[in-house]
Amino acid sequence: MGYNPKLPEYCNIADRLAAQCLISELLAAECTVTINDGEDDCLEKSADYTEILQAMSSSGEDVVVPFDKDGNSMGWFYLIYDNGSEENPMILISDYTANSFCELIWNKVDEQLSV
Repeated sequence: MGYNPKLPEYCNIADRLAAQCLISELLAAECTVTINDGEDDCLEKSADYTEILQAMSSSGEDVVVPFDKDGNSMGWFYLIYDNGSEENPMILISDYTANSFCELIWNKVDEQLSV
């Protein structure tokens, strides 16, 4: 799962980097991912990296919902695209569930993007 400069399609480069890092970490944690564009689920419980990225950024926001191998929701990540993230890619992740799993994923993404 290397960097793809074209996905998600409708966002800036910093947002792409953060989104790809987030999805990579969720897949590494053996999650499936649902993408909600703020109104509808665009993709449900996928483990396909490219398919997930293609489903993202069709609107100005996404809710990324990871599920464990038993189909249980692990929380959510609220993404707002083009939200001033040019200087700091982590701004894409506007909010997330305050639980140990989501905090662990957020910290891993932050660590990767801070280097």
